[in-house]
Amino acid sequence: MEGTKERSPKEKWYEKIRIVKAQTDLGKMYYLVDDNYDFIPLIKEYLNMIQARAEREVSPNTVKTYCYLLWYFVVFLKIKGLKILDLDGKPDVLAQFKLWLKNPYRFYENIKVLNYDIEFDYVEDSLKATTINAIISRVSSLYLWLKASNRIKENPVVYRSVMVTQSMRDKDMLAHTRHNRMIQVNTLKSKVPKVVPKTVEQKDFKKFLDSVNLLRDKIILLCLKEGGFRSNELLGIHLEDIDFAEQGLWVRFRADNSNGSRAKAGYGRDRFVHLPADLMSLIDRYISSEWLESNADNDFLFVVVNSNTPSNNGKAMTKSTLDSMFKYYSKKTGIKITPHMLRHTHVTEFAREYISKGKQINWEYISKRIGHANVTTTMEIYAHLKPEDYKKEYQRMQSYKESKRLGNKLK
Repeated sequence: MEGTKERSPKEKWYEKIRIVKAQTDLGKMYYLVDDNYDFIPLIKEYLNMIQARAEREVSPNTVKTYCYLLWYFVVFLKIKGLKILDLDGKPDVLAQFKLWLKNPYRFYENIKVLNYDIEFDYVEDSLKATTINAIISRVSSLYLWLKASNRIKENPVVYRSVMVTQSMRDKDMLAHTRHNRMIQVNTLKSKVPKVVPKTVEQKDFKKFLDSVNLLRDKIILLCLKEGGFRSNELLGIHLEDIDFAEQGLWVRFRADNSNGSRAKAGYGRDRFVHLPADLMSLIDRYISSEWLESNADNDFLFVVVNSNTPSNNGKAMTKSTLDSMFKYYSKKTGIKITPHMLRHTHVTEFAREYISKGKQINWEYISKRIGHANVTTTMEIYAHLKPEDYKKEYQRMQSYKESKRLGNKLK
């Protein structure tokens, strides 16, 4: 049809191998199916096994991510005319798979252009090293399960033993309990350069905040920055989770939120996040104005308001709506801000506050506040201190040592 854009080979593969949602005894799940809507059997069994053996229910969004990662592998096998079990004891095929992933034009490998007078547009599909590693990890996990369940005789994933270094031990909070000095390393995974996620400068945040029209959106921005919430945690908050007396919000796990949001921690791991008094006042004002005017048919705190489609007003706000909001204001202000950047900013500002007051950083408190299971994650990934922060801490320690030395002299 004239004017219809030709689909890229990748888009065509998305029609041949699809990610679909299904309601099962395990709850809402995602699976991979072929163009006849038949399940990819071993992938289905593998995903069910992950959900069944999990200590707490695995988020449907996490399962969907697993499907996305395994999608590349299933497509590769289809292109090569192979089946999952054909890789039994064949690490060379997995090496070919990784090379295929690294090729940004991987979907054009088997395409022959018959008419050389016609220009053929190649659409690049570059994958980051972290994404490739995630795909390799998921495929490796699949084959570990296949080996453990005696579906294959020899695992095609090759591991090598390496000595545990001191830096590895420093990152492992329970290193003192482990006696094995060797660990198994997946030979297919690449070393990824450490990239420090960005934080938001105060002046940029103020400009971004000032450009926002809706009170709801201002509150979302302030909650993310002042509370360090994850996006889905914030969207999953109900009116009953607000505690004006204690001045804060409860983050509670609910598996059946209509907007698909859920806290990451799981059942029985609720946490309370204290917020500034003026922010709690804004929440109170929002509920009595925009929230009430939306005629909400639910008790979610954040609902659709002032929509161009009136029938959408009052519905629970979704992650896609939140992301669209951030994209809109980022374009409007020329300042790119994402919800996760504000989470990093929250941790960093908390740590700096301790330093500015000359106190030791309470990493355990910060870690619990933002819902981390491991304090090391908070310290290594989420706090982005500047040289001046380290200088202040050094000066504080020097002052402490000097006062201690003088005290000893006076004794």
